[in-house]
Amino acid sequence: MDTPKRSGRQSPQEIPRKPVPVPVSNATPPKSSSSFAPLAWVAATLAATALLSWNWIISGTPLLLCSLFLGEWNGRRVLPWLPLWAIFTTLNFTYIVATTSWLLFWSFTAFCYSAILLSSLFQFAYVARFVRHRCRKVLRHVLFIQDRIGLFDLPALEIDTDTVGLFVLRGLTIELSTLTATAYGVEVGVKLDNDMELAIQTDKVVVKLFRRIEIGDVYANVKGSDEMSFGSIQSWPNSRDMSKDQFVAMDTPILKAALESRRSASSQLQDQLDGLSAYETSNKPVKKLSPDDENARNEYDKMIKIITETSTSHLAKKWLKKIAKEREIEGVLETETNLRAAISAHIHTDPTITHPPRKSIRLTTLRHNNHPKIKIFLHRLPLLYRLLLNPISYFHPIFINSVTSTGSGTWFVSLMKKHFFKHYSSSDAEVRRLEGRISAWLADANFAVGLSNLFCTGYVPVDTDYDIECKIKIGDLLAHRTLPEAVGLTQVIHLGGADATFVLPSFLLPHHEHIMPSKLTDFEEMQLQQEVEDAKGTPKAIQLRKDLERRRRDETAMKISVHGHLPALFDQELLNFVAATVKATKVIEVEKGHEELVLKRAATDKLELEVRRTDSVASADTAGSDTISTGSGGSGESVNTDKTDPATIASQASQNSQNSLARSATFSSRFNSTFKGMNTKVKEGWRKAGINTVNVVANDRWIAKIVGNIMRKLERAQGDVGYSGIIPLPLEVYRMKAEAESKFLK
Repeated sequence: MDTPKRSGRQSPQEIPRKPVPVPVSNATPPKSSSSFAPLAWVAATLAATALLSWNWIISGTPLLLCSLFLGEWNGRRVLPWLPLWAIFTTLNFTYIVATTSWLLFWSFTAFCYSAILLSSLFQFAYVARFVRHRCRKVLRHVLFIQDRIGLFDLPALEIDTDTVGLFVLRGLTIELSTLTATAYGVEVGVKLDNDMELAIQTDKVVVKLFRRIEIGDVYANVKGSDEMSFGSIQSWPNSRDMSKDQFVAMDTPILKAALESRRSASSQLQDQLDGLSAYETSNKPVKKLSPDDENARNEYDKMIKIITETSTSHLAKKWLKKIAKEREIEGVLETETNLRAAISAHIHTDPTITHPPRKSIRLTTLRHNNHPKIKIFLHRLPLLYRLLLNPISYFHPIFINSVTSTGSGTWFVSLMKKHFFKHYSSSDAEVRRLEGRISAWLADANFAVGLSNLFCTGYVPVDTDYDIECKIKIGDLLAHRTLPEAVGLTQVIHLGGADATFVLPSFLLPHHEHIMPSKLTDFEEMQLQQEVEDAKGTPKAIQLRKDLERRRRDETAMKISVHGHLPALFDQELLNFVAATVKATKVIEVEKGHEELVLKRAATDKLELEVRRTDSVASADTAGSDTISTGSGGSGESVNTDKTDPATIASQASQNSQNSLARSATFSSRFNSTFKGMNTKVKEGWRKAGINTVNVVANDRWIAKIVGNIMRKLERAQGDVGYSGIIPLPLEVYRMKAEAESKFLK
C-alpha cells in the first residue's frame, strides 16, 4: 500500500535546495547574559568601596581593574594567562600594604596609572588610534604603526676619544608588544692607526630584550692608507671645552670627511645609488607624515625598502650577479660563502661610511653630560654595576649569520715591503726574486676570510673572585682569494670550525679600582724573588719569573685561546706561497746574520784604530824624550862617551830591546791585518755558501713537498690546533682614572 504524499511538500530528492549565503558581518557577536554577571559584580563592589574610601579611587586601583575587566569582556585582555581573581586579589592586597607609607602609596599610584595607559593601548583600538594620531602630529620624525615605533634620519654617533670613528643607524624600529628593537643599515667606521682603518656594515640587527641578539651578514673591511676615508682626521689630543658644544653637532670634521669620501666614490657606485633612489631622497617621506594609519604603514614599508635596497651589500650582490650572468660564470657565485666573499671584495674600495648623515652626537658630549652625583653614586656602589651587567650579558647571547673580513693584496704587499723584506731585496738577487713571486700572488687580488654561524656569549660575574669570560664559537671558516668583478674566486683555506675564549680580570670593570693590585713594593719584590729561588729548577719558576716581570712593569694580562677544528683543506697556490715565504725567511736570516757580523766587525775595527792612534802618540812622545836626553851634553861641544862604560852598555841594550819590540809589534799588526783579511774572505765565502745551500737544498719544490705532506696530514686529522697565550695590558691608564671616594656594597 502506497503512502500518500503530504500536501504542499516535496521530498528533498525531488526539489534540490539552493545554498543560502551566510551574511558576513564585522560586528562583535552579542555577549551572553552570563558574561555580564562578573562585570556587574565588579561594578557593585567598586561602587560600594568607593563610598567608603576615596584614597582607593585616587590610587588608580579601581580604574585599572575596570580596564582589565573590560578587556576580558572584549576578548583582548593583557596577561590572558593570569586569572582575573588573582589580579584582583593581588592589586587590592598591594594597595593595603602601600597605604602604610606615603612613599609606597605614591609609588603604587604611579604604577597603576602607567599600567592603565599601557593596558588601554593594547586592549582598546580607539585609544591606540587616538594616541598614534596625536603622536604623529607632535613627533614629526617618528612613525607610529600599531605597536611599532619607527625612527629615521637619526644622528650618527661620533667617536672622538682615543680613536676616531663614526657609528650610523639608518633606521630603528621598536616593537612594544614583543620588546624587540630592529636596526636597519648599520655602518661603522673606525680609524685604528694612521695606516689602518676598519669598515663594518650589516643590513639588519634584531635585539630581543632578555632573549637574544640576532645579526645578519656582517662585512668587515680592513683598509690601508690609500683606501682610508678618515686618514686626515686626528683624535683630540686634549680635553675640549664641552660647555661650548651642542648636544647635536653638524658639519664636524669627521662628517665632512665621510661626505667628501662619498662624493669622490667611483662612478659605478654613484650610478647604482642613483638608479635605486639616493639616500637623500629617502629622507623626504619622514618629514611629511600622514595621520592616517594606512598611509603611515605604507610610508614605513617604503622607508624600510629604500634602506634595504640602497645598502652597499645589496647593490654589490645585484651587480655581481649581473656581471656573472653576462660573462657566463654564474657557477662561481653558486654558494653563499662564495657570494659573500665576492661581495666583501667588491665593496672594499667603497667609502667607509656610504650613507653619512649631516648630524652627529659626540661620544665625549655624552660622557660629559653625566651628572656628577650619578657618577659618584655608581662609583660608590660597584655591586649595582655588576648586578646590572650580569643579566644583560647572560640573557643576550649573540647569533651572527656570518662575518666576512677582507683585506687588499696591495696593502699586504706594502706591509711585507715595510716590515719583512725591508732593504734586503736591494742587496740580494734571490730575495728580490722571491719578493717578486710573493708580490705577484698578493697584489692583484683581495683576500676574504669568512666565518659562518657565530655564537657569542659573555659572562660578567657578580662575585669579583671570578673573571670576565667571552666565548665565540664558529661553525665554519673559509678564506678566499678574489679577483675584481668576480673574474676569479679561489678557496685557499677551509676549516671545520673554530672557537675562541677571552678572559679578563674583574678589576678592569669601571669603578672597580678598589680591587686592582697595588704597585710592587720593595718588600713584595723581595718575597717574589725568594719564591723564584725556592722554585728554581721547576716549571713553576719560569711562571713566577714572568709574573715578577709583569708586576715590575705594572701590567695585567688578558688570556686568549684560539683553536681551529680539524680537518683542514688548503689550496695548492697557497702552498706555493708558503714555500716562497719560508725560503725568503731563511735567506733573509742569512743576510741578517751577515749584516750583524759586518756591523760588529766595523765596531771592532774602529776600536782598534783608536787604540793604535793612542799607542802611536805615546811612542812618539817616548822617542822625542830620548833624543833630547842624548843631545843635552853642552852647547856646541862634542861629548865623548866611553863604550866600555857599564851605564852606556845598559842604555844601548835597552834601546835595542825597544827597537826589537817595535819591530815585533809592526810584524804582529801586519799579521793580524792579513789574518783579518783572510777571515773576512772566509766568512764572506761561508755566507755565499750558506745562501747557495739554501737555494740548492731548500728549493721551492722541496719546501712545497714538505708543506704539502703536512697539509695532507691535516686534511685527514681529527682534533684541534691553535694557540693560547696572554696579551699584556698596562694598568697605568686605569690608575689615572681611579677616584678616591669610599665604597660600600663592594
